Amino acid sequence: MTAARVRPLSSPRLVGAVTVGGAGVMAVETLSPDWEFDRVDDGSQKIHAEVQLKNYGKFLEEYTSQLRRIEDALDDSIGDVWDFNLDPIALKLLPYEQSSLLELIKTENKVLNKVITVYAALCCEIKKLKYEAETKFYNGLLFYGEGTTDSSMVEGDCQIQMGRFISFLQELSCFVTRCYEVVMNVVHQLAALYISNK
Repeated sequence: MTAARVRPLSSPRLVGAVTVGGAGVMAVETLSPDWEFDRVDDGSQKIHAEVQLKNYGKFLEEYTSQLRRIEDALDDSIGDVWDFNLDPIALKLLPYEQSSLLELIKTENKVLNKVITVYAALCCEIKKLKYEAETKFYNGLLFYGEGTTDSSMVEGDCQIQMGRFISFLQELSCFVTRCYEVVMNVVHQLAALYISNK
């Protein structure tokens, strides 16, 4: 490698002289730094460009892996749709409480234990009814009669479809009756708690 040679085009101009302690000091001022560089290719620009390209490639790889990690983290929470082709076996891992309500509710006041036990049992029943409604009845009610038009149905198809739907409606009727009973029980328990002098 050869070093670049630098030579001035214009000579510096002498401005003035100052005497300091018997020694003369001259001030030199350069009007314009007109330096001419010899265009000698020593490979430094190529090396610098390669270093920058490697740094940019490393940045892109890190950014891509970060985006992939974010996508993988969000993938499970986007939807609960199960693809049989990708995952032939599905495991549902949910925490399960093994202790009963009577074991959880323990205070020194016996009356308070009974009241809390009754309301906790009613809350558990409401939670089960809500889960049953969401998993069993919502989709059946929402999608009944979907996918067919009046012009495409043959005579008698409506009656067959309704006949198949009767068992679902019977289960729904029992479910609604149970919901009424639970709501009435909650109202009675609240009224008894409000009226009670204890």
